Amino acid sequence: MKYDLKDIITFITVSNLKNFTRAAERLGVSKSVITTRISDLEKATGINLLARTTKEVNLTTDGHNFFNHCQAISRRVEKLDDFIDNCKEITGSLKIVLPPYFSRYHIIPYLNEFLAKYPKLKLNINLTENPVNIIKEGFDLQVRIQIPEEENLEVSKLITNRKIVCASPEYLKKNGTPKTPKDLLNHNCLIFGENAVWSFVKKSKKQSINLRDLKGNIICDNGEIIKELVLAGIGITMKSACDIKDEVQQKKLVTILDNYEAVNQTSFYIVYPSGRVTSPKIKAFVDFFKDKLAKIDI
Repeated sequence: MKYDLKDIITFITVSNLKNFTRAAERLGVSKSVITTRISDLEKATGINLLARTTKEVNLTTDGHNFFNHCQAISRRVEKLDDFIDNCKEITGSLKIVLPPYFSRYHIIPYLNEFLAKYPKLKLNINLTENPVNIIKEGFDLQVRIQIPEEENLEVSKLITNRKIVCASPEYLKKNGTPKTPKDLLNHNCLIFGENAVWSFVKKSKKQSINLRDLKGNIICDNGEIIKELVLAGIGITMKSACDIKDEVQQKKLVTILDNYEAVNQTSFYIVYPSGRVTSPKIKAFVDFFKDKLAKIDI
């Protein structure tokens, strides 16, 4: 394009005000800048656009025709500005994928506050623990428990998922309380998903203890079911601290091996399509929940 948009805006302003000085004041530039822009525009078009007198500036016949085209351009630019402003506003639909169990305790409780803060935003929520090709499937973001392998995704860590070993008071009363990780080999350990190896380090040491031969009569890929089974006194399990916080406070579950730290830590992440500019609605979601979860001690 051989025309500068600033020159076109200047030409429209001068044409409406019929005065270079007043046009300079309106646009917040010097009169010499106005003169240069009009001169550049006339050189670019090869048209004499303005007839200058000592009292005012008027459009030539060709200038009138050119002015009409410039006004049309100006209106389209205004619509473009409105579009950009709307994009910057937190509005529209946000399609998200959430892990059910984690979200029940750490996303859903805050959604009312989030939507009150952004009342023009609508959420389309899909629930799954499994990674989804969010770009191919048309989602804006996903909360995952592992860093994505896809190179075209941005990653923002939400929270570290600290693990602890727990059991019901009834189970421990009947079967005894393990004092060391190796004592777990003599207990009914309930396994969540593929987490079949429990690893520990003693807090006063750095040597790790890996338990690969855990004995248990239940393996389940649903964390909520595992918790219900432990509450029922069926066995011992390793759970996310955030998942059993209330039950521990209510003394329905007891943490054990507190002198040891579970190595089986994971983290939750928000992943979303990479790009030079992140969508404002995605940024709003990421910033809001990072701030909320940063205040949680798990």
